[in-house]
Amino acid sequence: MKRFQLLTIFMLLAVVASAQRITVKNFGQANQFIASENQLRDWDNELCALIKIQGAKIDSVSGAFDVVKHAAETWVYMTNGDKKLTIFKQGYEPKEVVFNEFGVDEVKSNKVYLMTVYAPPLTRKKLFIGLFGGVNFSTASKLGPEYVGSFDMLTGFHFGANASYMFSENFGASVGMFFMNKGYKYTDDEIILDEKGEYQFFEIPVQATVRFNLSKAIALQFLAGPYFSINVGGKTTSKGSWRDDKFSDDFSVLQMGVQGGLKFIFADHYAIGADYQYGFTKYENQNICVNVGYIF
Repeated sequence: MKRFQLLTIFMLLAVVASAQRITVKNFGQANQFIASENQLRDWDNELCALIKIQGAKIDSVSGAFDVVKHAAETWVYMTNGDKKLTIFKQGYEPKEVVFNEFGVDEVKSNKVYLMTVYAPPLTRKKLFIGLFGGVNFSTASKLGPEYVGSFDMLTGFHFGANASYMFSENFGASVGMFFMNKGYKYTDDEIILDEKGEYQFFEIPVQATVRFNLSKAIALQFLAGPYFSINVGGKTTSKGSWRDDKFSDDFSVLQMGVQGGLKFIFADHYAIGADYQYGFTKYENQNICVNVGYIF
């Protein structure tokens, strides 16, 4: 468990979402005047200075008296003597502009200033970290020739994290680390025997991913590949007319198999999905997982 917790923390720290930066190319007083219909007075009835931001569309500005969207420009009204403002644009770090860094100590009443900013195109995020948890339904299809009764699903749980890297908009790969509780139920009515094997595993799925955007807010992701697991605990309990005991079982200490599934991703962060596993080792364990998660 300690190793799993450390791995989860490491994967979370491995991704630090760094927003892109806005650059101010130049800023200074313009040889323009403010038409009377565009003038604005502050709370002291003094005419505001006007800064025209050009070069990139801005979402908002803090430190301003008022902000007006004007064609391709953003008009920012400042009170006399203001010395800085902060620009905000989605997907970019907030940009604080200190006027004296451009040779302007402070803005003056009823003067026009031009500011040219550059916002580089946003690069598409490629690495995603997700935390997932849910329920699973497992069974085994091959225990031995003496098991001639019927197998039923055992309800368990799982939780963990995975990291996905997208090589392009649609194709990528992922690796995860999960704690999985699974096993089987077995009933033989002829000899009146009920048996339940319940075991815990640490699992590492390695999968190829294909992602499609169904809309601006919803994406569909398919995943498929091998998984590797290690049995870290559990037991088998048998009850019947001829036996009633609990015992440890060598339920394939090391296992491997194949796993495939799909996920619906909403607003780039919220996910709901299902997976199917088929184990190759010893008992040929089969498992259906339903989970929800959050993607960073």
